Amino acid sequence: QLLKRYSGELSGGQRQRVAVARALAMEPDVILMDEPLSNLDALLRLEMRTELKGILAESKTTAIYVTHDQVEAMSLADRISVMNQGKIIQASSPIDIYRNPAAEFVAGFIGNPPMNFVTATAQGPGKWLVAGQVISGPQRQVETLKFAIRPEDVTVSDQGLEAFVKVVEPLGAHLQVTCLVDGKLFRALLNSELILKPGDVLHFEPMSNRVRWFDPSTTLAVV
Repeated sequence: QLLKRYSGELSGGQRQRVAVARALAMEPDVILMDEPLSNLDALLRLEMRTELKGILAESKTTAIYVTHDQVEAMSLADRISVMNQGKIIQASSPIDIYRNPAAEFVAGFIGNPPMNFVTATAQGPGKWLVAGQVISGPQRQVETLKFAIRPEDVTVSDQGLEAFVKVVEPLGAHLQVTCLVDGKLFRALLNSELILKPGDVLHFEPMSNRVRWFDPSTTLAVV
């Protein structure tokens, strides 16, 4: 129904789709896309993301894709370069960037909600005090590190990191709970069947193989 219209007579989202189609119709060897889906509504953006990934794979076109939408980056990319202040902080596969962020900036930027950070104080070789709990960690001759864990990588337990519930957000498949842990905001994605309310006290048990550590002086990951 839009074939008789010039591109200038289309809406912003329609123009954007026309521009993407024009670029792909030329069958380039390499294509640079700068936020090509930014003007689309959420549902159409989801559909276009899937469509675009299929078209690029079918045409075997190399695409350099610039986006601030981390979900877009994770779902479309074979390889992601995370940039901060004009420098590439980490370049790797989407899963590696998500699971093994090389710097605190990457950990806080990738993921929705992002990683949680809690100050850890040295308690002896390989032992760190995190929110009142002693946790095994890296062997480092420093007084403090940052303990980091993703919201989905904690479970409610009888013991663990003490958390004071501030906000409870039911999101269908899971429950997003914003708490205070060691006086700082801490978000957890929990089973949607849990019944929680502001003021409740929880204890979070972090999955040991998902814990990451960062040096506060360099903000880089500690291996």
